[in-house]
Amino acid sequence: MTQKKPARKRYVSPKGTAIWPRLNQADTKFDADGVYSAKLAFEGDDDAANKLIAELTAVREAAFKQYISENPKFKKVAKQVDFFSAELDDEGEETGRTLMNFKMKAKITAKKTQKVYFMKPVILNAKKVVLKNPPNIGGGSQLKVSFEVAPYFNAKDKEFGLSLRLVAVQIIDLVEFGGGAAAANDFDDEDGFDGGDGADESTEDAEDEEESGDAEESSGDY
Repeated sequence: MTQKKPARKRYVSPKGTAIWPRLNQADTKFDADGVYSAKLAFEGDDDAANKLIAELTAVREAAFKQYISENPKFKKVAKQVDFFSAELDDEGEETGRTLMNFKMKAKITAKKTQKVYFMKPVILNAKKVVLKNPPNIGGGSQLKVSFEVAPYFNAKDKEFGLSLRLVAVQIIDLVEFGGGAAAANDFDDEDGFDGGDGADESTEDAEDEEESGDAEESSGDY
């Protein structure tokens, strides 16, 4: 009987400011299969964010130590890389905020079975209610992110780091990007035409949301 891998630990980020989030539709610019992402900015004096970074740094260092013990040939050349970065302004100067980028592949293939899974992040409101038809989440929204970490080793660059794997997003304060709901805020109520069928709401296949299973990405983990 095949023994299952233990489930990865889940972490939840503190509230951060979203920068170019891709949560309603996967971004296919650099990956044809699509990638969902939530990049969050945290103020430099955010104690909760700094505590999380310290905790994840310890996780990375422990995983790196284990990897080197199992692969001693990389001991002298492998280097650890950060999973966070300093935000820079248009002039290349640090703003004082720290960035963390959480990602989820929209399509993954199980290593052993080659079964294909289609993924999408779970999106909840501030009251922890799952939104079946979430709004268009735009930059400036205040979000929390549920995520898992996966150690990886890039053999080409000899870099060891952590992938921050997006699982779910909680909307604390919404800044909506485009769409009818956002456009409606540009106008005042007027007497006049009141016909039509109401808002045009798109729907997603709810079954895909639950299709994560025990699948693993075909690359990324060491």
